Amino acid sequence: MAEFEKLFALANAPYQRNDKRKFIAVFPMWFPYEILLAGGCRVAEWWGYDVPPTLADAHFPTYICTLVKSNFELLLSGRSEVDGAAFPIATCDSIQNSAGLFSHLFPGKFAAYFRMVQNPDSASAADYLRAEVKRLIAEVGAFIGRKIADAELRAAIKTANAFRQAARELLLTLKSGRTSLPAAQIYRALRGALTDVGPSTTKLLGDLTASLKVGPASGPRVMLVGMTAEPLDVLTAIEAAGAHIAGDDLGLGWRTMSVDAAESGDPAEALAQRLLHLPQCSSLHSQKQARGPYVVSRAKEVGANAVIFTRLKFCDPEAFDYPEIKCALDDAKIPNLLLERDLRDQAEGAVTTRVEAFLEQIG
Repeated sequence: MAEFEKLFALANAPYQRNDKRKFIAVFPMWFPYEILLAGGCRVAEWWGYDVPPTLADAHFPTYICTLVKSNFELLLSGRSEVDGAAFPIATCDSIQNSAGLFSHLFPGKFAAYFRMVQNPDSASAADYLRAEVKRLIAEVGAFIGRKIADAELRAAIKTANAFRQAARELLLTLKSGRTSLPAAQIYRALRGALTDVGPSTTKLLGDLTASLKVGPASGPRVMLVGMTAEPLDVLTAIEAAGAHIAGDDLGLGWRTMSVDAAESGDPAEALAQRLLHLPQCSSLHSQKQARGPYVVSRAKEVGANAVIFTRLKFCDPEAFDYPEIKCALDDAKIPNLLLERDLRDQAEGAVTTRVEAFLEQIG
């Protein structure tokens, strides 16, 4: 089986248990899953799936994004065999509030909460994050029934760094030119790898990158902005229209893969410092650089001459950031297009027509 097919299989069945490790579903993003890896757990970061939220709809209002709803559908339907779930209390209100819902619906399962600092520039951010990381280390240790040693944390940091490095190398092939595997499938493979972060998927990502052939790309170079690139038919429409996806500022992409943690010294400090040096994000509020200028600089970094926002419906953090980012892109004379969709949206002629018209305008 080819490397990408193995990763696709993980993407299609993120809920299947494949060994005896404690299985923890991690809601995105910014959860320091190195701590779970140090405890011998399987880290499965779930980014939402194309499943009808039949059971989840009974617990959520209509204006909650399908990323959260579909994750809960996997939990409620019995298809998942997770031992617990992990929630970063900062990504958005929906994930923050669903953390309490998980504890209510599954009182016998482990629930890990990580309160990510939302202003990384504040004077107390480092002390706060260090204490929060140490609290989480102790809670995961209580869950697995033993204290997690610093050596285990350093080994887990090394594992996570290697995974992120492999993910970055895969994503950088997009910048180099048109890849033999369509961009939609590259992001699908990355989503699959995130359902079991560790050496096996790191190797699969590396093997996939090594197997890709990269050729010259013509047409506009497009950068994706949002939480996720899905539904992936948009990426297919972009490439079918003759454009080239050169990079991204995505949560399920470069944004969460671009920064590693120090592999020596105090591991709690290393994890805290990594979180303090993350790129700009709609879930964070940096005083040093607004997100708009950051997206412009990121677009220049990947050589993009157009930006397409792949925004999930009801994603409030990205919606709040959009006006500022659009103004910054307009000022920089970078054409941009907003597509707001649902994870379960099927390929629509109207979406394809909008993409084609946008790309035709910019030549």
